[in-house]
Amino acid sequence: MINILLFAICQIPLTHEGDIQAVTGDRVKDLDQALPAMMSELHINTAGFALIKSHQVQWQRQFGQQSPGVTADAKTLFNVASITKTVTAETVLRLVAQEKISLDEPMSAYWVDPDVANDPQHVKLTPRMALTHTTGFANWRYFSDDGKLKFIHEPGTTFGYSGEGIRYLTTFIEKKLGVRFEELVVSLVFEPLGMQDAFVSVQKAIFPRIAKPLDADGTFYGYYCHPSGYCRQEGDFSPTGDMVITVSDYAKFFLASMRGEGLSQELQEARNRIHVTAYDIDCKGANDVICPKSVGYGLGWNLSEWEGGRCIGHSGSDWSMVSLAYYYQNSGDGLIIFFNAPNKAGIAGMVEALKLLDPDSPKLLEYLARRDRGN
Repeated sequence: MINILLFAICQIPLTHEGDIQAVTGDRVKDLDQALPAMMSELHINTAGFALIKSHQVQWQRQFGQQSPGVTADAKTLFNVASITKTVTAETVLRLVAQEKISLDEPMSAYWVDPDVANDPQHVKLTPRMALTHTTGFANWRYFSDDGKLKFIHEPGTTFGYSGEGIRYLTTFIEKKLGVRFEELVVSLVFEPLGMQDAFVSVQKAIFPRIAKPLDADGTFYGYYCHPSGYCRQEGDFSPTGDMVITVSDYAKFFLASMRGEGLSQELQEARNRIHVTAYDIDCKGANDVICPKSVGYGLGWNLSEWEGGRCIGHSGSDWSMVSLAYYYQNSGDGLIIFFNAPNKAGIAGMVEALKLLDPDSPKLLEYLARRDRGN
């Protein structure tokens, strides 16, 4: 089913190419005052920002506390939730570029999850379906009554955001190549880009550097822990979430992905076009933001398209974190925003941050809708 988001706010001309106002002069001082004030009002614990102009980081800031009594700085690690999937996607695409795997080969040749072994639809699953979120799986198997993985749509036919699909893909790659996927992330992405402050598995040694997750009451449940009591353990790797990273290192990665490093031109073009529509947007009645004509997924990345422009990026959200990274393809301008905050505060903060940093942003539409519906 295609969701329709309705917005009674403004819409700028459809030919807008997408750019972001530079942060120079008085604007630096204005933002240095306005952003911490917003964080204080909304009870956002920690924030990291980077603004990209013409494919270069022009401005970067960290605000708030890394932990009580410790001021956030350039070495602070942020849990970026589902933005982790962008690193997973680029790792997969580099394997495709090296002809280690194919986007359209059947994953069943090397991996079949026991839960779907008796469903003949499993033979249809391909890496492309996982990256475009068309595997037919729910986001997580524990959403089902029996806690088992199952198809809720025929593979390859319908968009359905799925962490299970990404995990299925990385397990397939491990089985085919005989290498842990975490090692591939490090060797194909982190090491070539000089990313020494990015971690995709639980490592207790770095806990003091992680922006401390607190709920709305200020309760700390532990690093990599959930209020329900579940905690991830030392060495646990996830390809779908919980990467911790500095703003600077994510900017390195983001700029490399913007340039298409490690990918052929053909693969870049495939990554950067919509393969499946996620939802439609109706922007009736207004004129101050970019209103996409289509929103969906390329190969691992979320895309918004309008006449004359395209926005490429990803977001992340969990109980104590809200993150967003995107860029305009034509201008090479972009934003990275990481919040360590209770989810509702982080969503509200994203609305205010976008109003300050990129008030034309098509992402503002999405966060206004999420704020208004409470998630």
